[in-house]
Amino acid sequence: MKKGKSTFLAGDLIAVFGAEKGQKNQKAENVSFCRVVAVGEKDLMVEDNASSTYSSRKPFYIVPKEICIKLKIDADVVVNSRYLEPKLGDLVLSYIKEVFKKEDPIELTGILYKIVYKFGKPVTATVIHDNEMKEVPFSSLMVLQRN
Repeated sequence: MKKGKSTFLAGDLIAVFGAEKGQKNQKAENVSFCRVVAVGEKDLMVEDNASSTYSSRKPFYIVPKEICIKLKIDADVVVNSRYLEPKLGDLVLSYIKEVFKKEDPIELTGILYKIVYKFGKPVTATVIHDNEMKEVPFSSLMVLQRN
């Protein structure tokens, strides 16, 4: 994004970037989603969307415009968009990461061979991966290529 191209207004939803600086490198990978409260010449006063407080005062932050990106999308696009639901024969990726475990995520790609439905919804799937049948949660699947 080029400097000076975004015009911010009170009420805008924005991403505010944070960074990490170490002895050998630095990276800007931390992001907070905020709502603009007020617009200054070079800064924005923002309210963190994620933070909740039991205090009567919600914290506000003053941040440079340079570290902010305005987020905007047409509501019709959001309402009418659907993910590509996997079908038998599709090339799929299964990605599973346990929330409370420090183990690496389990990733496998293969051909969707079978779908098991329960209460009218897909629950598990069998994927052919390296000539073996692997059972995975259906919700872990993303279509890489439609058959």
